[in-house]
Amino acid sequence: MYEKKVSTANPGLIVSILDGSCSTQDCLPGTTDAVATWIERFEGIILMELLTRSTAMQGEQATIKPRYYNTFILYGSQPDIWGEDIMDIETTARKFKDSNHSFGLGNLGRTDTKTAFEKAYSILQNAVTDDRFKESFPPMLFHLTDGRSDTDADPVADKIKQLSTSDGSTLVVNAYIGAKTNLAYQGPEDFPGYTTEDEAGPSDDNIRLYNMSSEMPEAIYQNLVSDGIFPALRQNARLFFDVRTKEMLKHVIQVVGSIGSRADRTER
Repeated sequence: MYEKKVSTANPGLIVSILDGSCSTQDCLPGTTDAVATWIERFEGIILMELLTRSTAMQGEQATIKPRYYNTFILYGSQPDIWGEDIMDIETTARKFKDSNHSFGLGNLGRTDTKTAFEKAYSILQNAVTDDRFKESFPPMLFHLTDGRSDTDADPVADKIKQLSTSDGSTLVVNAYIGAKTNLAYQGPEDFPGYTTEDEAGPSDDNIRLYNMSSEMPEAIYQNLVSDGIFPALRQNARLFFDVRTKEMLKHVIQVVGSIGSRADRTER
C-alpha cells in the first residue's frame, strides 16, 4: 500500500485546509511575520513544487501535465472553497498568480476547524470513487494552522482517514505553525517525529492536532529518511509537524514528495 506513483493516468490529489482566522494575524514566535503570511508562503512553495513535477519539456516547449489536482478550503468562522472544488495544477497555479500569491488569510473571524474538515470530507468522499483518483496514491489532506480552535474536528478527521483508494487510506497531515510543544530538537537533522500526546503537548489544541494526524506509512517514512529530509525520524511517528523554523518549513513540504512523485519516481 501507498506505493502508487503519480502520473497523468493516476494523478495525486492534495487537499489544503488553511486557517485564516483572526488569530493567525499574530506573529510566528521569533519572526516579524504573521502566521497567516507563513501559511501562504508554505502553500506557495508546495504549489511551485507540484507545478515543477508536472512540467515536461517537449523540445524547447514546456507542457504542464495534469499529474496533480488541488482543493483549497479557507476557514475562520466558516469554510469557503478557494477557486473550484478540485482544480488541476495548471489552473491552480494560474489562479494563485492572478491572486498576487495570496489567499487573503488572517481576517476570517473565529476558528471553526470542525466545519472546515466536514467540507473536506464531503469533497474527499466523492474523490476517492472518482475515476481520476480511485486507483491513485490516496489523497493527502494538509491542514495548516496556528493550533487554536473553537471546535473539535477529531471525529471528522477519523472519518476522512477511513476513506481510501485502491492504494491506501486518505492521509491527514497537520502542520502547526508554531513552536510550543514538549518535543526537544534543533532542526530537520535531529527531528524525531511525534509519537506520543505528551510530546505534542502541553497545549490541548496541539494534542488534538496530533490525534487528528495519520500514522506515517512505511513508504513515506522510508522516503523521508533515505532522502535525508528527516534522517532521525522514528518509524511510528504521526504526520504531525510543528514549524518553528524556516528550515522546518522547507522540509515539511517534502512530505508531499514522499508519495512516489519526484522526477526519478514519476511515471510519465
